[in-house]
Amino acid sequence: MTTGQRVRDIGEFALIAALQNALPEEARASEAVTVGIGDDCALWTPVAGEPVAVTTDMLVQDVHFRLDWTDWPSLGYKTLAVNLSDLASMGATPVLATVSLGLRGDEAVADLEAMYRALGELGARTGCVIAGGDIVRSPRAITLSVSALGACRHGPPLRRDGARPGDVVAVSGTLGASATGLRLLAQPVATAATASLLIEAHLRPEPRLALGELLAAKGATAAMDLSDGLFGDLPKLLTASGVRGQVDLRRIPVAAAVRALCPDDWLALATRGGEDYELLFTLPPELVDDVTADARAIGATITPIGVALPAGDAPGAIAVIDLDGAERTLAPGAFDHFASE
Repeated sequence: MTTGQRVRDIGEFALIAALQNALPEEARASEAVTVGIGDDCALWTPVAGEPVAVTTDMLVQDVHFRLDWTDWPSLGYKTLAVNLSDLASMGATPVLATVSLGLRGDEAVADLEAMYRALGELGARTGCVIAGGDIVRSPRAITLSVSALGACRHGPPLRRDGARPGDVVAVSGTLGASATGLRLLAQPVATAATASLLIEAHLRPEPRLALGELLAAKGATAAMDLSDGLFGDLPKLLTASGVRGQVDLRRIPVAAAVRALCPDDWLALATRGGEDYELLFTLPPELVDDVTADARAIGATITPIGVALPAGDAPGAIAVIDLDGAERTLAPGAFDHFASE
């Protein structure tokens, strides 16, 4: 432990050594990843015939996280988790990740070590080796960038463009908890007994890796993870697949705590809030019961919420059945980094 030292006190190379030492052994190498941190490149020998899924995500201070709202271990956990969620949406099994840091230099080394321990613990739990990365000076804001690679070994990769008319549209878990947790961080509700669970959903999302592997093995036709909200992400999947959709708002799974704490806009939080990191996917209707049972056996829940329909002249369009049973056309919308300015 480098107590009291700042990044600028020890420099780049001592920091790399400190962060490597903070990783658990299980997150430093594996049978497939034979060279990790310490060389010019990591080395992975993939199995012949297994497609490799590659994803990259970046978190920027005061855009994606605030240090007065999160602790360093949670930040490390989420930095890797959002990438693993992308692998889950493809049905891929994590193999390795590289982590790049843009730092001001005044960060406490002990804080970064705590971040890496949590990141490494998630990597060890999910079989993902932390295989390297980069550290640079970023004078204005801390920036965290992760690239993660996985192997599609349980079935064909799940893509966004495979949904067919008649397929059931479904989601995992519940929606809206992360957005509600973010609201609680900004406007704390001291009397809410469930507040900590909702905040945890925002700070430490659980990537649905086992469910993604199951969906790939069972024949799901399309999938993606929910990072920009249901009504932001579903149009992307429908458009890529050349279909339109119908969603029954009465079937969307929303935690009771979200409904209780946000009685006026719980539905908006569940459909447009974002950062749920649950899986959105389509299945042939004859597979729904079987996949639901198998998901339950691995501790996951799935909920059918709608159906894919022939596109006609409106691919990507969504009709919604409202809470009162009336049907209307959806106005799509999702978080946009630049439009939000």
